[in-house]
Amino acid sequence: MKLKKHFLLILLSLFFSTNILSKELIKSCDEFLSDNQYEDALKTKKGEFKSAFCHGKVNLRLKNFDEAINNFKIADKLSKNDTDHFMADLLVGMTLKEAKRLDDALLHLKNSYSLIKANKPFKRLYLVEIAETQLLLSKYDEAANTFLEAYSVAANDEERAANLDRAAFSYSLLKNFSKAIEYELKANLAFDRTGLLGEYAESGINLALYYLEANDLASSERTLLKFEKFSRENGGMYYLAKVLFAQSKYYKKKLNIDLSKSKLDEANKIANDIGAEDLKTLFSTI
Repeated sequence: MKLKKHFLLILLSLFFSTNILSKELIKSCDEFLSDNQYEDALKTKKGEFKSAFCHGKVNLRLKNFDEAINNFKIADKLSKNDTDHFMADLLVGMTLKEAKRLDDALLHLKNSYSLIKANKPFKRLYLVEIAETQLLLSKYDEAANTFLEAYSVAANDEERAANLDRAAFSYSLLKNFSKAIEYELKANLAFDRTGLLGEYAESGINLALYYLEANDLASSERTLLKFEKFSRENGGMYYLAKVLFAQSKYYKKKLNIDLSKSKLDEANKIANDIGAEDLKTLFSTI
């Protein structure tokens, strides 16, 4: 009897191990990718669009840029509809941008965009990537215009707000703060309609800083007080720290060094309390 029980346990063990193994073998590239199992993801079959596209994403994440570009080009050849084609082609441009091949990326994205006709969602995606590449090439005026073109084909307030915000940022790099304020005001109103509290607060802080650069101190102070109150009431400690940092810059410009230091100290304390390393790096720049 003991022998039969022992044999049954061996059979059950083999059954479960075999099933686990078979499940591992049939896991898709995307499943391996989501588990950060990059080597296993790259071992999956490459003969269909979804797998080739996934291999491209893996190689892009691993910064194997040449391999990623090749994967996305293979995926493009395997695409059976416009959506798959546009996605694979867009990712070629994005990979070129990530590889710092900015001129190649801009040329590719512009050429591809010229072939898109009535597909508004992809028109906007291509325009955004073109604009972000133009920013990296210090073509700020062109970037602002491209973000505004993307705004014209946006599908909702969230997309419109994001495009307006980036257009404002582009104008700020041109030191054209009147334009930066104009478009950030519109972006802030659009973010308010979306209900995205973090983006709304971030936009408001940007607006206050553009006012500060334009020497409109009254508008800067009023905007900072508004978003300090908003952040405290909505529990947004991350954005409260950013507001306090902006207030530190405001008081420094007014030559109130003690109050500037007090605001910066409070901002740093919050950043330390919530473990926001990016904020601590930002705050060290003042």
